[in-house]
Amino acid sequence: MTSCKLIFKNVHKNLRDYLIYFLTLMISVSLFYAFNSISDQPAFSEMGMTRTLLYDQLGILLSALSVLIAIVLAFLIIYANQFLLKRRKKELGIYMMLGMKKGRISRIFAGETFCVGVIALAVGLILGFILSQGVSLIALKLFAIELDKYQLAFSMGAFRQTIICFALIFFLVMLFNVWSVSSVQLIDLLTASRKNERLKSENRVLPVLMFLLSILCIGIAGVLFYKNGILPSRENMSFQIAGLALVVGTILLFYSFAAVFIQLMRSNKGFYLKGLNTFLVRQIGSKIRTNYFVMTVVCGLLTITICAVSIGASTALAMNKLSQAATPYDLTVISDVSIDGDSDITDYLATCDVQMSDYAKNMEQISVYDADMTYADLFAGQDLNLWPIDEAVPQSRVSVISISDFNRALAMQGKGPVTLNEGEYLLNCNYEGTYQYVIEALRIYSELSVGGVALQRASDEVLQETYVMTSVGNNDRGTLIVPDSVVTALPKDVNALLVQYKEETNPDEVLQKMIPIGLDETHGYRYSEKNMLYDMFYGINALVTFICCYVGLIFLLICAALLALKQLTETTDNIFRYGLLQKLGAKRQQINHTLFVQTGVFFTVPLVVAGLYSILLIGKGMEIVEEFMNIHIATNVWLTVILFLIVYGSYFIATYLSCKRMVTEQKEMEV
Repeated sequence: MTSCKLIFKNVHKNLRDYLIYFLTLMISVSLFYAFNSISDQPAFSEMGMTRTLLYDQLGILLSALSVLIAIVLAFLIIYANQFLLKRRKKELGIYMMLGMKKGRISRIFAGETFCVGVIALAVGLILGFILSQGVSLIALKLFAIELDKYQLAFSMGAFRQTIICFALIFFLVMLFNVWSVSSVQLIDLLTASRKNERLKSENRVLPVLMFLLSILCIGIAGVLFYKNGILPSRENMSFQIAGLALVVGTILLFYSFAAVFIQLMRSNKGFYLKGLNTFLVRQIGSKIRTNYFVMTVVCGLLTITICAVSIGASTALAMNKLSQAATPYDLTVISDVSIDGDSDITDYLATCDVQMSDYAKNMEQISVYDADMTYADLFAGQDLNLWPIDEAVPQSRVSVISISDFNRALAMQGKGPVTLNEGEYLLNCNYEGTYQYVIEALRIYSELSVGGVALQRASDEVLQETYVMTSVGNNDRGTLIVPDSVVTALPKDVNALLVQYKEETNPDEVLQKMIPIGLDETHGYRYSEKNMLYDMFYGINALVTFICCYVGLIFLLICAALLALKQLTETTDNIFRYGLLQKLGAKRQQINHTLFVQTGVFFTVPLVVAGLYSILLIGKGMEIVEEFMNIHIATNVWLTVILFLIVYGSYFIATYLSCKRMVTEQKEMEV
């Protein structure tokens, strides 16, 4: 039989063994192509300046990230191939016994790898092309581009990048196979499936010391991350120390875990000698070298996956909720009274060659005042648990607006007026971080003194209007609405010009003229333009979501594949042991329970450790996102975590059922 025929015959015969390997390759190729093809969607050429800039940054980041993804996928594929090689060592040993040279065996195995790789690459590219259309539609939605502008597109750049990347990976895999086959001994091939990986040392004290040292290293890393954050910088040199301590601690934790676990189980004779527990404990302790390395890698990847998907998806959900409410006007120009005085904003804009009457259909100038109380005074008696971005709020003075200015702002939005009598006040708040405290303050204070005037509570309800457009998520933390006569005794904080464009107005033209005004620090003027905010909002939203989901999907795939390959391979290698148990009278229910516990240990242990790491890292990551984007995302994190656990749990169940089927089929064959 020629080598080619033997290669195709082996691929067909071992199709079940190659299935997970093939699926992993195929999904990896499809995801790699789909995300790297975004830049070639023609519809993105019609975006505004800000979104185009962010879109270009997305392409750059995805390309750079793909290099890291390719390295990680190379590890996964080589690792999966290693298990396949181990699974077929006995078959290769038989080839050698029949007189086949190692060189030919190496070529056969390399040919099988090439054959499976080519098929997976072809199928993955086809699937990736289909998937890329869905990814493009999601991208258009995130960038707020009308879906009717979508075009079916094939990315030649992503195609070349995928071909080159995976061709290099397959080449490395084939080199690994040639080296593995040429360096192995015949006796090792024939007895590989009956070898256990054992602890090199029977020293019972050393594993315990290593376990305690791992806890110490992880604890040090946690303290440093908690105190100094998770972003590296010249000022935060402890980041490197914390990162190194976390890596070392994790490696030591999993390296010593099995030995400590076995000692604990053996010390409990009642448990250890009950049923099949002795067999179970020895199975978990076997292959210890592979276990600690795999669990360390899976733990790291799971941590990244949980953090990336949780923060990315939560940010998208939070920003989608806030986008519309935060931009009620086409343009808002704010003047700081303490810097530029109490002036007419339109007059100043005219001196800067911005005749606002040429662009505005409607415009109103309103004023916001400082109350003679701080938010600490307003929230007095309450147990405050403010978000990190609101730490300075208690020291700030409460904002005050007159009822006439407030109603003019509502009229600009096409809303009806609010009624307020003399001697009364209302509270407005649309910011989630302080809303509960404003409600409680309204309940507590039936009467407030503002500017020396006693005001009665006009309503038990807190209004939730946006009267000044600032930025997405950074809205009203609590404003007193008072009669016009009251504000005359209060210091004015800012003036705000609210503008709604004419239909024929070009927003980019206005924006170009406003940029120099915003950059001039000698005058206290700043502006918020609706289209600019939309572009920034949708651009950053898309940027964060795509990067996080790309990383999350790839790493979740890697973790699932690693754990499944290990469990399925070990179950295959140990089928004869399960056969012996059956012959000795073990019930199928007992064997199934043993399989379930084994699978559960390898899936649960790295997940639990990754979950503990993620609690800290997600918390610090949310602080960074909230500070940068002025939004709170914690309320959405749990949704993504639950979805992640559903996917992870489903893969665990599928792996257990596959292992159970393999053992059941072996028993049926023996019968």
